[in-house]
Amino acid sequence: MSRMPFYGLLILMICCGVAVSRGSLDPNVSLDSAREIWSDVLRDVDEFGLHATRVPAHKEMQLGAEIAAQIKTWGAEDPEASKYVTAVAQQLLPNVNRKSIRYQFHVIQAPQMNAFAIPGGHIYVLTGLLDFLESESELAAVVGHEISHVDLRHCIERYQYELALKKVGAGEAGAIVEVAHRLVAIGYNQYQESEADASGERLVIDAGYDPDAAAAVFERMKAQFGETTPPPATTPVGEFSQAVTQALGSYFQSHPPSEKRARDLSELVARNHDALAGKVVYKGVRNYHARIPRSVQEFAAEKHVY
Repeated sequence: MSRMPFYGLLILMICCGVAVSRGSLDPNVSLDSAREIWSDVLRDVDEFGLHATRVPAHKEMQLGAEIAAQIKTWGAEDPEASKYVTAVAQQLLPNVNRKSIRYQFHVIQAPQMNAFAIPGGHIYVLTGLLDFLESESELAAVVGHEISHVDLRHCIERYQYELALKKVGAGEAGAIVEVAHRLVAIGYNQYQESEADASGERLVIDAGYDPDAAAAVFERMKAQFGETTPPPATTPVGEFSQAVTQALGSYFQSHPPSEKRARDLSELVARNHDALAGKVVYKGVRNYHARIPRSVQEFAAEKHVY
C-alpha cells in the first residue's frame, strides 16, 4: 500500500483541526470541500482492501440471487414490461467490461419513481419510473446507469468486507434481507454516481441511442417535481436514521440532485462533440410507447443526425 493515503488523511486531519475549535465550526470553512477531500482519501485508503477482498463473479451472482429472492416479496413483477426492458438492455450489454456477469432485468409494479441494481447483475425498474420516461433512449440511459454500478463493482464493493468476514452468506436470511434494503435505501458515493453516469452514457452512445437522453430525464425530473432532499446528516446516528427509509422510495432519495447530474452529463456530451458530430442516433419515442424494442423494429422518424 502506498503512503499517499496516509498523507492525504494527515492533511484532512489538519484541515479539520483548523476548521474546528472546541467543538465549534468555523463558518468560513466549506464542509463541501472537506467532504470532497474525505471522499478522495477514503477511496485511496479503501483501494487496497477492496482488491484484497475482491469477490469472484460466481460468488457475487450467488449473493445477488439470494437478495433477488427477497426483493420478490416487495411487489409483483410485470413480465411484459420486464421483457421490453430486457430487450433494450441487451443492446447495451455488448460493451460492458465484466463479461462474466449474467444480467437479469426486472420491472416491479410500484408507483414510486426509482431504479436500482444489486450485486450479480440484477437490475430493477419500478413502473412509476417507466410511466415518467418518454423514449427508449431515456430508458437505455437509466438502465445503462444501473448496469454501470454493477460493471464498475460499486454494488459488490459495498459488501465485500462483510462477505470476507462471513457476516453475509448463504442461509443467513436476516442478513440478506438487511442487505437488500440497504442497497436501495442508501445512495452511492458521489464519485460512484459520477462514474456510473459517465459509463452509462458511454453504453448509450455505443448502442446508437440519443446522447442527450440522460440529461433530458434529469432536467424534466427537476422541472416537474422539484427535489426536497433533506440536509446531510452530521452524526453517524443521524446518517443511519436517514438511511432507514422505505426501500422502494423516491429516485431522489437514492440519487444525487438531478440539476447537477443533468449539467455534468451535458458537459460530458459537449466535450465529445467532435466524435459525435455526424453520428446517426436513435430516440425511440414511438418504440417506447408501443413497447416495441428498436432491435425488433426501427422507425425512420426516430433517427436523426447528431
